[in-house]
Amino acid sequence: MEAELHQRIAAATDIGVALLAALRERVAKLALPGEPITIPAFESAKCTLEYDLYNSQKTLMASFYASPHYRNGVLLFHCDGSCYAEFHVMRKHPARPGMFIEAVEAWVRDGKIQTDTRIAMMPK
Repeated sequence: MEAELHQRIAAATDIGVALLAALRERVAKLALPGEPITIPAFESAKCTLEYDLYNSQKTLMASFYASPHYRNGVLLFHCDGSCYAEFHVMRKHPARPGMFIEAVEAWVRDGKIQTDTRIAMMPK
């Protein structure tokens, strides 16, 4: 199991680094006031293999923690080659009152990294 984990990490490193760079670029475009949002390096992720209920395969999960009990980012690398990344932002939206930016997301579609910003209503 340990050998499989190391093989999967090695295979995912380049795309993981690229996904994190895309998330950093997305955060920079938001130009949010206040403390900067720091998205860590891929090498600092805690990696595990998780059973995927959808396809009965193992998904590589690279998690980032702000504290021992708060995961603020995750990258998922599925056996079919698809991948997804998100990192929590949790800041008021600078241009939309009553809304906040929950997270930035990235994924690969047609061989290119796509990104988006997940926005939600402020809790009442």
